[in-house]
Amino acid sequence: MTRQVLLLNSDKPEVLRALARRPDLRIRVITRESYAPLYASHETDFIDSFEDLAQVERAAYRITRGAPVDHVIAATEKSIVPAGLIRSLLGIPGTTFDESLWSAHKRAMKQRLRAEGLAVTDFAQVTTVDEIPAAARMTGWPVVAKPVLGSGARCTHRIESAEDFALRHAAGVFDDLAVRGLPVQVERLVDVVGEYHCDGIVRDGKVTFAAGSRYFAPLLTVEAPLRGGHLIDPGHPLAQELPALLQQVAQALRVKDGVLHLEVFETPGGPVIGEVTTRPPGSGVPRVWQHALGIDLWEEFVRAALGEGPALKAPRPPDRIHAWTHLPTTDGLLDRLTAADGVLAVLPPAENGSAHIEVQFAADDAEQAERSQARLRAIAEGAHP
Repeated sequence: MTRQVLLLNSDKPEVLRALARRPDLRIRVITRESYAPLYASHETDFIDSFEDLAQVERAAYRITRGAPVDHVIAATEKSIVPAGLIRSLLGIPGTTFDESLWSAHKRAMKQRLRAEGLAVTDFAQVTTVDEIPAAARMTGWPVVAKPVLGSGARCTHRIESAEDFALRHAAGVFDDLAVRGLPVQVERLVDVVGEYHCDGIVRDGKVTFAAGSRYFAPLLTVEAPLRGGHLIDPGHPLAQELPALLQQVAQALRVKDGVLHLEVFETPGGPVIGEVTTRPPGSGVPRVWQHALGIDLWEEFVRAALGEGPALKAPRPPDRIHAWTHLPTTDGLLDRLTAADGVLAVLPPAENGSAHIEVQFAADDAEQAERSQARLRAIAEGAHP
């Protein structure tokens, strides 16, 4: 019997590859028209933006007319709330519209987590960029300002003071945030000792497996081409604390089945939750999981979304510290990186889904991983077009 799937996606090919392994699926897609070539073999309806819920609603009615769907899959952070809306409107099982807000809308998320007794930084929501100083007077300076809906560090700004805001606002620095037309989330900047994330697989409300990772540097302090991170050693102080926190988050957000990605700041007072979302992590993290643990997070994500059992009962214990980094794309750099010690794979932009070169590598411990990343950066900086 054919299973009917409605996929909300952008340009993430990983979910398509996982779905393609199931010949009994009929896949329909809602996406932006710029991604049309990726879905040439599927029935597709186009929208301008997942943030326009009225557009998404109309597209869902059009594409399901006369042929109901069994599952709605949101493969990107921006599509989580629209997918929840579609499920609620059409009576499709899965995360509802209200529940979807908790894992995608930054104000609703923080309110829910705080109500459940979990540590989050002080926050306030305002309607426009002009109101950021008023919000900061409530949370305290310095702050981070970002759209209430969005992924990664896009349109995210660290602002030190009211004077800093005024100068940069006059210079148009925050125009990228203003043009989104969304409410603005303003959060008190925390004293970051280290920035981590914890990813895990949830089944029947229980985190069946999770692993913590550390970014080489806090994301707001480095440019996108130089970001990266590594799985933390089982003996690390947060190795048990992060999965336990992920379980608390899963319960707070009522996540029954899926993949959770949790961002955490290590502070002098203990871990503070940054954000959480119900989809696999981005960048090189899923490939780190494959190299280190033998787990395909996108396969597990699709299995959970389709009501299938898990693919892997027991993860492979990692033999080393596995890591990833992105580097600027430069002619001649791929071969030089491939020859470096500890490198497992070098992926050009077309293969890793970013605008950068991705390097997967392994080290004996965290300190060696840090040194390896610095060496890879040095190789990239010494390459010439």
